[in-house]
Amino acid sequence: MRKQLPIVTLFVLALRLPFLHQAIQGDDVFYLYGAEHALIDPLHPTHVHYAFLGQLVDMRGHPHPPFDVWLLGALIAMFGFVAEVPFHAAFIPFSLIAAWSALWLARRFSKRPLAATLLFLAAPVFVINGNSFESDLPFVGFWLASIALFVGAVDRRSIRWLAASAVAMTLAIFTAYQAIVLVPILLLYGRKWKPAWLAVCVAPAAIAGWQVFERLSSGALPAAVLSGYLQSYGLQASLLKARNGAALTVHLAWLIFPVLPVLALGLARRWLYGLVVLAMAGGAFIDPNPLFWPSLGIGVLILLWCLEHVHEFLARAPRQRPESPDHARF
Repeated sequence: MRKQLPIVTLFVLALRLPFLHQAIQGDDVFYLYGAEHALIDPLHPTHVHYAFLGQLVDMRGHPHPPFDVWLLGALIAMFGFVAEVPFHAAFIPFSLIAAWSALWLARRFSKRPLAATLLFLAAPVFVINGNSFESDLPFVGFWLASIALFVGAVDRRSIRWLAASAVAMTLAIFTAYQAIVLVPILLLYGRKWKPAWLAVCVAPAAIAGWQVFERLSSGALPAAVLSGYLQSYGLQASLLKARNGAALTVHLAWLIFPVLPVLALGLARRWLYGLVVLAMAGGAFIDPNPLFWPSLGIGVLILLWCLEHVHEFLARAPRQRPESPDHARF
């Protein structure tokens, strides 16, 4: 770990430091709107309206809870203005948290932890989204940290690690609603340890408490406002959700490079490739672009391989001495 951690840290800094001057763009401005309002009403930072697709919308319906807005508001209060360099620098720790957590998990579950971690850091989504003020990077940092801490807590039966995991999970769910998916994943891993059941309930209880506070103090649940926008924009239509699911599966194939999963999973069971061929055939009905079809098939191959090897995630770490050869690979 002493050799791998500096390599991963330097890799992250090499990705971030050259882009400290990157201009504010994309959805950054929406978060900055909320951050400016947080200086006026810190308990209700999302009680602001902004223009979206030509319409005035309520930020209470934003798909991300207010952690990122609070963070940006604190930075504005600290520096007195919005500036690219200090703001980008303030987001670098989230990249480091994500990288260190990924390395720890890779050492726990992979035979080649350094290579797995560097591949994660080289993913286009990490490289590009990590240079913005949006909530993506804080989310992935807290997400991976909560998993790493939870796995370590269950393996060691450590209440301290479990408490730290609950904190990280709460921060993750205040960064993005989809962090609620952590609950069934972590429950599956810690299902045989009763304190783990209590720990995974902390984050949902915290976000539920925030929803109740907003309802009592402002008359509307943020989740209800968000649900209204999802319906008005037709984002919950079944056909659209299916197309989005297929598109995300295609993105999975291109996280690094689509040839690599085929080479890495070349010894996968043959029946998997039968399902991959069916997926590729179905892709022809979704998108006429021929590049879409093999990308969808490779994404399905990765998902099926993960499902086939889910037992490796559920396996507990062996209780062996540190000098044991088998222990070293974890």
